[in-house]
Amino acid sequence: MFNAGTGFAKASATPVLSRDGPLDALRFLAALFIVLYHVAERAPVSLFSLSPAFGRGYLATDFFLMLSGYVLARTYGSRIANSEVDTWTFLKRRVQRIWPPHLVMLALFVAFFLATTAIGLAPQNPQWFQWDQLLPQIFLVQAWFVPGTSGWNMPTWTLSALIVAYALFPMVWRKVAATSRPLRLLAMGVCAWIIIDQAALLAFGVPGYQLPLRFGLIRGVPLFLIGVLVARLPVTRLAEQQALPLAATSLAIVIGVQALGNFDYFSLALLAFLIYAAGASKPRAWRWAGAAGRLSFPLFLTNTLTAVVWFGLVRMLDAKLGLPVAAQWALWALAIPATIIAAWLFERLVDAPLQTWIKSRSRGVAAPHITKMREASA
Repeated sequence: MFNAGTGFAKASATPVLSRDGPLDALRFLAALFIVLYHVAERAPVSLFSLSPAFGRGYLATDFFLMLSGYVLARTYGSRIANSEVDTWTFLKRRVQRIWPPHLVMLALFVAFFLATTAIGLAPQNPQWFQWDQLLPQIFLVQAWFVPGTSGWNMPTWTLSALIVAYALFPMVWRKVAATSRPLRLLAMGVCAWIIIDQAALLAFGVPGYQLPLRFGLIRGVPLFLIGVLVARLPVTRLAEQQALPLAATSLAIVIGVQALGNFDYFSLALLAFLIYAAGASKPRAWRWAGAAGRLSFPLFLTNTLTAVVWFGLVRMLDAKLGLPVAAQWALWALAIPATIIAAWLFERLVDAPLQTWIKSRSRGVAAPHITKMREASA
């Protein structure tokens, strides 16, 4: 039944966001494709020269940004709208989630650079290790138009952009939640993104995804907000009942269309629909997907340093032994499981214990405050 007031098919109530299901699986697959994108040029023959599709790993980053907005809207939306969580508390929780493990990873980067320099091993790409870029990385402001070449743990420009998106989210969601025309609002958001992308092309001669990382806010925040707008769409019965086939079809088309050429706007539209369909699925208990989803953030944080160490060792081995081409390809392929193992170790030994400690301290700080409130009301 079509509802003229909302401009969208009449929907059932939005189901509980499925955890340990399709969205977690997609997070891991996107993280894995980003890893492949980062190591593509390190292959004995650059994968970019084999197929232009390998050069579109930026779509996986765009997917992550939209998915972040979608998941937060579905997770925190009702509590924000009902004033159960204020802006400061929400922002503090998000910063506590991403900043401490980021600092640990950055410390490992610095330790690696100092250790290799001390034994006389110069980095293959010294522009990635500029000391004047360390401070912006520490405070995650490198995507806030900070001058200079971004380096160190470069993928964290997305975290820098997301902090601004997190700060805006409560205000934006209150406005978005109140709309009676969510589909129209989403269309406006997509048009705004296209305008921004075209403006980047006119001003800098490159599309948004090729802008210097210091302009990350221009790319990151609008895509996050598109994910928020997707979360506001009502879930139709058809979407809920056929969620997995719709999601699988969308993913297949996204992958297939890359072989035909560069259709970024169409691909982004499909990725947004993929998020909508995967998010509409009924709660599932795919333990493997939950475990894979938990690895996506550590994989994002650790893959650059893992690749630097791995391919540095491969380069030294090749210089001493003169590896045949087959061995070079084998060692390159083994870099992918190596990044997964490193991410798993980081999640088990660093990220999970760190988050447990932060949560225990937060509860310890909150407990006296709650006790005083109870005593005052007694």
